[in-house]
Amino acid sequence: MGRVTRLVTVVAMGLVVLTGCQRDEQRPQAPAAAPVAQEISPGTLLAGDRIAPPKGDVVLTVSGEIGAHNQGRKLALDLASLEKMRTVRLETSEPFLKRKVTFEGVLLSDLLAVAGVPGSASKVNLAALDDYKVDFTVADVRSSQMLLATKADGKRMPVDKAGPIRIVFPDGSTLGRNPDLWIWSVSTMRLS
Repeated sequence: MGRVTRLVTVVAMGLVVLTGCQRDEQRPQAPAAAPVAQEISPGTLLAGDRIAPPKGDVVLTVSGEIGAHNQGRKLALDLASLEKMRTVRLETSEPFLKRKVTFEGVLLSDLLAVAGVPGSASKVNLAALDDYKVDFTVADVRSSQMLLATKADGKRMPVDKAGPIRIVFPDGSTLGRNPDLWIWSVSTMRLS
């Protein structure tokens, strides 16, 4: 008889939880949070535009499943090319400096669009100058405000200060909670 009583109790508790969940579904949803990144410039280099070969030092080489190329099957970008894209400003808590820093750069999702990354791509692999590697899903990149920063507190970042480009996350980002994902001195991006 004890088993039957326990079973009835478990079923009753399940019904109570299910009823509570249904009530939550009927509540009005909170409005989506406003974007944290603030647009500085709408940019002149848009998705679908031809991207000229870089005139300056290449800071990022994009390869793999991309539709835009300017160096064989790759897309080579210098800082001037990146700054022709839509640029944004983002103030966030930098986990290594342990203070707020204002970064400027290109949303990684915008870079995927300019590079012509197809819907079939699922993985973004970033590698730094020191061969440190980080992987993200394309879905995570497209749904986040992950920033490919070119400036910190209004100044370009030299290699010895995590530059010339690095990935940063807005405060509250689930991905940004892992400091291992804050890759700096990024040099290559491969889509697969």
